Amino acid sequence: MSIVIAGFGSSGIEKRSERGIAAFALDAALAALADAGVTRDDIDGYVGAPFATNAGSPHAEGGDEISLKTVSSLMGLRLGWGADLFRRYPTDMVATAAHALRAGTCRFVLGLRALYVAPGLDYATAASERVFGADQFTKPYGYTTAGARFAARAWAYMAQHGATRDDLFAIVDLSRRNAALNPEAIWRDKPLSFADYDRGRMIAEPHGLFDCDLPVCGAQAFVMCREEDLPQGGHPARVTGFSGFARPEALWSMSGRSVADLKTAQLYDGFSSMVWEWLDGLGITPPGGAPAFLRDGHAEPGARLPLNTFGGALGEGRLHGMGHLREAYLQASGRAGPRQQATGPALVQVGPYDDSSFVLLEPATV
Repeated sequence: MSIVIAGFGSSGIEKRSERGIAAFALDAALAALADAGVTRDDIDGYVGAPFATNAGSPHAEGGDEISLKTVSSLMGLRLGWGADLFRRYPTDMVATAAHALRAGTCRFVLGLRALYVAPGLDYATAASERVFGADQFTKPYGYTTAGARFAARAWAYMAQHGATRDDLFAIVDLSRRNAALNPEAIWRDKPLSFADYDRGRMIAEPHGLFDCDLPVCGAQAFVMCREEDLPQGGHPARVTGFSGFARPEALWSMSGRSVADLKTAQLYDGFSSMVWEWLDGLGITPPGGAPAFLRDGHAEPGARLPLNTFGGALGEGRLHGMGHLREAYLQASGRAGPRQQATGPALVQVGPYDDSSFVLLEPATV
């Protein structure tokens, strides 16, 4: 039984907005339904990941988070199955929907992820001086604020492999140039010189301002179904593999593919150095080889493995991996327009080094 993503939709993406999170969520959901050629009455499954990721988030339903209950009520959905995944990613949403479809508990699943920067909130500062559970061992030391834990890993990588901030800029520069072809991207018309990059204030050394993705207001959504149920006019990309961070190699055993088969890769870049970790970790490059891979142009459009062809989170804005999934879908289904690379297996990875998940999408045969 083959499972496909049948359509994808996006709201507009804004740095700040007077519109609420529900408006962005509905824009994306309705666009996804239209793209897949289905109606609200067809949707009998739902998967979301509503958890707000800002350190100062109030976790307010309908404020900076939106759940299955709210979305289904606003849209009038009659669901036979639904799930909100806690602290998970769009790649996990795809895997969860695939299981539900294979089990026969639903025919058409709507997947949605929305992010919202509420007025007056500071992205980098925790809202409370009190912490509980595991947070008591990290938050008092700033380890989870402003990407400090990723900055520590970046320093270690640079020290071990001789990489520099010039190599970090290569990632940011590629993202900005790729974003120029993405009409949704926050940074689409804003090229960045190395001088401007280097002048950006330090956030958590070695990550400067432009090594960090930009929190935004926006939403993206998709529709999944079994290939046999694909509506006429749908635009399928087949889900051929998925796995989690503990066993990323399961992606290859499930799909029957290997790194050598990839045509594009969308690697999560909430902080620029994250790209190094999974280029090396997936075996695309040897240990320590990621900076040279980028420096030598192998990640450019039309090169050995085009990377983050939509601009990544550093170019489009922080949708917590939905943009990466959408681009992999567009590349695999041959619908990426001026960004289109060779059609074939498209990898999407979302999450940090210790908690990622992975999906492989391929062109469908229908």
